[in-house]
Amino acid sequence: MRKTKLPFIMGILLGIGLFFLALIVIFSFPDTKENSLPTAVLKITPYQPTATISSAEQTEITASTAQTTALPGVFATGMHVRVSDTGGDGLKIHTEPTIESDTLTIASENSLWIIIEGPTINESRIWWKIQAQDSAVTGWAVQDYLAAEYQ
Repeated sequence: MRKTKLPFIMGILLGIGLFFLALIVIFSFPDTKENSLPTAVLKITPYQPTATISSAEQTEITASTAQTTALPGVFATGMHVRVSDTGGDGLKIHTEPTIESDTLTIASENSLWIIIEGPTINESRIWWKIQAQDSAVTGWAVQDYLAAEYQ
């Protein structure tokens, strides 16, 4: 019985063909390593104007959604504040926004004041110029001992 060499030859030809096919696939892609630049995508979103609200409607919306609780650490001029967290010692009201300045008075715990100026940051502290609600006493106080008071 003689063995035929045809399957062996067909296997060799198929192997060589697959080898050349793999080489063609590998080298047919462009070399992007040398000339590669980052690509940015710019997406432009067109401006879509919204309907304007009249001042009367805005006043109504603002009045209906008025905040009734104080946000801790949020202060602004014209805001009412209460002296707090002094442990009953009170808060020194200074002539200038510095610790070394003269003390005008000591505001008692829970006394009400109005912010009239500020803030000023000095000596790593936030200072507000405040005025007593029940008198004309005006001076500078550190924010750490003030709490927003919404009326």
